[in-house]
Amino acid sequence: MNNVRQDKVIKYSFFTAGHTYGNASNYIYGMHPPFVKAIPYINNYPKMKLGMLTGDVVPNPTAAYWDSAQATISQFNFPVHIASGNHDRGPEFLNRFQTYYHSFVFENDLFVVLTPNNKWNIDKWQKNMLSRALINHIDNVNHVFIFLHELIWWAPDNKFGNIEINYRPHFPGHSNFYSEVKPMLDTLSKKVVFFAGDLGNTTEVDSYMYYKEGNITLIANGMGNGVSDNIVIVEVYNNDSIN
Repeated sequence: MNNVRQDKVIKYSFFTAGHTYGNASNYIYGMHPPFVKAIPYINNYPKMKLGMLTGDVVPNPTAAYWDSAQATISQFNFPVHIASGNHDRGPEFLNRFQTYYHSFVFENDLFVVLTPNNKWNIDKWQKNMLSRALINHIDNVNHVFIFLHELIWWAPDNKFGNIEINYRPHFPGHSNFYSEVKPMLDTLSKKVVFFAGDLGNTTEVDSYMYYKEGNITLIANGMGNGVSDNIVIVEVYNNDSIN
C-alpha cells in the first residue's frame, strides 16, 4: 500500500538565487563558484522545473560577461528567468532578453518579474502590467510569485532597518512599495510571495530574510561572501500549499 500523503506530493519546485555574480571586490567571468558547484544538486532536486535569478547576475553588463553568465545558465535543465539588478541593466540586457519586466503562468501559479527604477519605484508601465496580469489570471491561479532585485520594502528607519542590505547608499530615500504596489495585493485571496536578491555580498551584510504579514510574504537572499551563500528552493504541492 502507498502510504505517501497525497496532499503533500510535490507538483513542482523552483529555485531563486540573488547576486549570483559573487563578490563585488573580485569580479569574475561566469558565476559565483559555489553557485556553479550547486547546479547538479539543483538540477536533480525533486520536480525542479524553473529557476529565477533575482538580479546582479553579472558584475558589468558587457557582452563578454553576459556570454559567460549565459554559458553557466545553460547548464540548468529547465528555463531560467532573470529579474535584473543594477549591475545587469543596459543595452546588452535588452538585446538578449527584450524587456525588464514580464509575467507568465506556470502550473496554475502567476509569476511576475519586476525591475525597480533607480529610485526603487515600480513605474506605471510595470504597475499596469501587474494589474493586467492579476485581472486576467487571479481567479485561475493559486499563488502569485513576484521577483525583483532590490528590497523595495526596506528603509533604514522602518521595521526592516536592522537588516543589512548589500549597499545602503543605493537606498533613494523613498519607495512606492507601501503606497502603490502593496495595496494592489493586500486584498487578494491568494498568497503573494516576493523574492528579492540584494543580500549576501559580504560577511558584513545579511544573507537571508523572511517576513510574513497577512497574505504577503517577503523573502530575500543572496550570495558572494563565501560563508553563507544560499539559494531558496520552493516546493509547490498538489494541494496547492507551498514550502
